[in-house]
Amino acid sequence: MKSNNPIVSQIIKDYSCSQKSFLPKELIIPLEQEYELKYEATVNSGDRVKEGSVIAFCKTEQGETANIHASLPGTVLETGLFPAPNGKTVPAVKIKFGGSFTYLGKPKTEKNPSPDSNLIIRNLMENGVLNTFRTAFPENLGEQIKKNFSNKKEKKNLVVRMFDEDPYRITDYLMTKLFFDEIVKGARVLAKTINAKGIVFAIDQKFFDFSIFDKAEYQDINALEMNIRRYPCGTPREIVSAFERGTLKKTCDFTLSKKDLFVDSSTVYEVYKSEILSIPSIDKFVHFTGDCLNASCLLEVKLGTKLRDIVSQIGGFSKEPSLVVINGLLCGNSIHDLDTPITKYVKSVEFISKNRTTDEQMHSCINCGNCRFTCPAKLSPDILYNHTVNQKLLSESFTVSSLACIECGLCNTVCPARLPLCQIITLLKNNITGDK
Repeated sequence: MKSNNPIVSQIIKDYSCSQKSFLPKELIIPLEQEYELKYEATVNSGDRVKEGSVIAFCKTEQGETANIHASLPGTVLETGLFPAPNGKTVPAVKIKFGGSFTYLGKPKTEKNPSPDSNLIIRNLMENGVLNTFRTAFPENLGEQIKKNFSNKKEKKNLVVRMFDEDPYRITDYLMTKLFFDEIVKGARVLAKTINAKGIVFAIDQKFFDFSIFDKAEYQDINALEMNIRRYPCGTPREIVSAFERGTLKKTCDFTLSKKDLFVDSSTVYEVYKSEILSIPSIDKFVHFTGDCLNASCLLEVKLGTKLRDIVSQIGGFSKEPSLVVINGLLCGNSIHDLDTPITKYVKSVEFISKNRTTDEQMHSCINCGNCRFTCPAKLSPDILYNHTVNQKLLSESFTVSSLACIECGLCNTVCPARLPLCQIITLLKNNITGDK
């Protein structure tokens, strides 16, 4: 398998299966995993929990309840503040493992999904399924559908991105390779739920054998060949543009728009688990890589498992890491605490040694303009940075332009002064929207 992504071309051919991670002695399950949703714990210290039992809930704007579950049976040790993969310190439930299993080790039997769309939406919320199409803004999928796709008269489409927007992350590539049939089944359930007019799989044209879509069992799936030449890639705008320019539009009785439902392979696999296997979101496929490890691997990890426990399973470190990057070097973020747990929005973890890290010292802006030239949203990151950090006056309309930032991080990568442009613009956006 080849791709314009050199990482995919080099190592994905070596993957023929995934593996389950070892079971940890303790779990730390954060109560903040979706964007803008905060949960309330339903358990206290000393409580016994089963695998898959609800340990926290959240009332959404639509009046529905979204849940977080215990990924292993055990005893609640405490509820306190713990580090999260997004770099924040958030409330979390700490559980000591012990007891019998509800799902693990039991035969998995597929069932027909409910014909009732409202029941499917409720199941997605109760099972805690997230849409990780944008890893920086993970959304509760059921809430997203309820809010934006409840009008059945307005026909929209389902778009599944089957590759990673970050060149240093290959998780969705691997999910596409290893679980294609399950993803197809999950996509059909999701399409029926939103009453989609069409299903589109956006796929790296150099990576996938498109002849598979000639088979009768895949005739309802429309394959959109993406010629990926730059990263980050696969935004709704880019997918819609590729559809408009390509040959697929001529054979479809629908057209794509940015108002369609965009998901990724990882999300659709979670839909399959929720609606066809009746399993809540209690584990996650995560790709572990980096020059500090002896080998890369795709592990099915119990949510709440600490990085420290996973490293011991895969043979420990061959070199001491100086940086741990969550969700890719281009679009992700770095952490330093190995007690950070895996959450629903984690797709990849890279352990980087000192040999591969660069000088992190910040310098003054040299007005090179690189950030403006590279910004896909056509912003002026340097001006927004100076406004936020150095209190340079700007008009309100110019300041509000920061809301168009997609947080791809490209401005950071081209800045010779190593200014945290993307992070500062995110702070500015949060100040404008009131999200502190």
